[in-house]
Amino acid sequence: MYALHPFTVHFPIALLLVSGFFTVVALRRGEATWDTSAYHCLIVGWLAGVVAILSGAVDAWRQLFGSEAPRANGVISWINAHAFANIAAMALYGQALLRRRRQPQILADPAARRGYLWLHGAGAVLLIVGGWLGGHLVYGLGLGR
Repeated sequence: MYALHPFTVHFPIALLLVSGFFTVVALRRGEATWDTSAYHCLIVGWLAGVVAILSGAVDAWRQLFGSEAPRANGVISWINAHAFANIAAMALYGQALLRRRRQPQILADPAARRGYLWLHGAGAVLLIVGGWLGGHLVYGLGLGR
């Protein structure tokens, strides 16, 4: 069975990163359409991220406990770091989504906006680190091939 996880990660990564970018553009230009687009990207990106996490759990289970289980030392640590970074990113983006849903005009409130942008920034860093770790698992350690 071929790995499902690689097919499901590209849209959430792109949509969540673009959500932060569109939020910054909305702040710079003061146009509500950018903020609306950022919010929609955040919703769809977070939901797609949940699908990516679930497919990653299935693929990790198959890789770790199936007939193709890795035998090299340290592979489990790489898998755990990848999972932790991406689950933490999804938790931060989930918090941003909840804040945005509870306070639709969050960008107008300087204190709330600062926390909202911090969640986007920290989530982006974790998402990039998690993506790099996933690439290392596939291309460096040969998992999922």
